[in-house]
Amino acid sequence: MKRNNKLALIVLSLIALGSTPALAQHHWGYGDGMQQRGGAPMTSEQQAVAQKIYDDYYAQTSALRQQLTSKRYEYNALLTASSPDTAKINAVAKEMESLNQSLDEQRVKRDVAMAQAGVPRGAGMGYGGCGGGGHMGMGHW
Repeated sequence: MKRNNKLALIVLSLIALGSTPALAQHHWGYGDGMQQRGGAPMTSEQQAVAQKIYDDYYAQTSALRQQLTSKRYEYNALLTASSPDTAKINAVAKEMESLNQSLDEQRVKRDVAMAQAGVPRGAGMGYGGCGGGGHMGMGHW
């Protein structure tokens, strides 16, 4: 019986060790920060220009993003109230829509600036830059 348990433990260990490289793929090992995964290669000058454009974009949209986060909390609080007020919920939803539209306008300005600077467009990170903060997706804008 001990021999079977040992053998099973060894087999499971080998399977776990053997599957590790499979887990070290896209989101598991590389991260989505400044790497060029899936994007066109950029020169160091293009990287510097892209970094400046992203820094400016994040600085310009910081207040908008904070307001949107605040409105999301308010929206969720209104929804979880014991007696939800439909008028207030709709008003907050409209404010969130307006803030999202402002963010989209800033994103378009950023994309145009990147195109005018000759920075190659990557495969894309999806809506919102991969759902995270910071400078996610350089080379994937």
